[in-house]
Formats: sequence, C-alpha cells, structure tokens
Amino acid sequence: MSTASNHHDEVPARIRDQRQGGPDGLLHAMDDTDGRILWSFQCGAGVHTSPISYEIDGEQYVAVLAGGNGLPYPDIPRGDHLWAFKLGGKVAPAATPTPPRKRNDIRAPAVTGAVAGATVTLGRIWDAANQRPGASENTVAQNAMSPQHLRVPKGTTVTFVNPADNRSAHAAVSFFEYEFDSGVLMPGQSFTHTFGAAGEYFYNDAIFPQNTGKIVVY
Repeated sequence: MSTASNHHDEVPARIRDQRQGGPDGLLHAMDDTDGRILWSFQCGAGVHTSPISYEIDGEQYVAVLAGGNGLPYPDIPRGDHLWAFKLGGKVAPAATPTPPRKRNDIRAPAVTGAVAGATVTLGRIWDAANQRPGASENTVAQNAMSPQHLRVPKGTTVTFVNPADNRSAHAAVSFFEYEFDSGVLMPGQSFTHTFGAAGEYFYNDAIFPQNTGKIVVY
C-alpha cells in the first residue's frame, strides 16, 4: 500500500468544500456553494470510496482509498493506494492511468435477429440452451431482456414486447442515443422501432432500470 500527500493553494484549510473521486482516478475538491472544482489530484486508480477528513494536533488531513476494485466496470484502472493529504504536502500525483470506457458494456453473447425473431421480450432472461425467452418474469436481474444483446442488420424493425403473462409494466428507452422510447407497456402491449443507421444502441427498462440491454445494428 502506498501513501502520499499533496496540496493546492486553492484548497481551503478547513472543511468548506465537497470531495468526490471518480473511476478515472481523479479526486476533486469542489466549492460547496456552487460545485466549482477547486483542486484535482490523480490517484492512479479508480477512487471507489468516500474521502474522509480528520484532525491531528489541530492540523486537518483528507484521506481516500484508490483501488478501483469496488466499481462494477471491468476496465477500471486498478491499484492499491491510500492517499493522505494536508496543506503543505509535497508528493506528486500518480501517473494518469488509461481511463475506463464511459459505458459499462453488455457482455452477453450476441443473438441474431433471425434467432430472436427481431423481438426483445421485456422482463425475461434469455434461455440460451433453448434459444428463446425464459418462461417467467424477472424484475431484478440486469439481464432481464430477451435477448440482452441483439444483433440485426440496418433497416430491421425490432419489436419490444411485454408478454401478456407478465404481471408488471415495462418499458424500453435508449438512454445514450435517444433512438427510441417505448413509453409504458402494460402486459400484452408491444412497441416497434426501425433502425436506420448502424451502431450500438444501449437501453434499459424505465420501470425497472437495472434491466439493461444492447442492440447492435450492422
């Protein structure tokens, strides 16, 4: 475990700022009145804990762990660092790591539009053994889209369906590209969208937002 300290003249000597770390390794101190960034420090690995402030003999310290292993992304820069800061510190920042991708990718195997019938069944987990949507509704699992990773050619019309035997409303909303929004689909309802451009389209269930999926158009 490594330790270090650093300072910047703009960082207040007493707590009047908010501190926040990110998966890119940067720790920021922000003005608590307007959110303006006052100071940044590269910790060398994803900052996955909340910074703490403490006092020894009247002197204020700020400490944070940077390891990257508590964040749900596979490409977060990893490390084993405990950083402690005080005014007057001299240790330089760590080297800037390769930043993670902004999207936590869907890693489920692709299912072709031909196999899935160009249809995504909401609230169901894909039955890979039988190449079809699962038989029961699931509102908890991240992969409760059947299939979670659909691959179709450009020009395909994809149907998003909430099966009639589901008990809950569902929805499919493209949250990066704003390509489509099904609105609320009650059991038995469906929505269609034609993909006119190649790309990766990420979406989630607006009713159960932990349920996520991806459509790759080629």
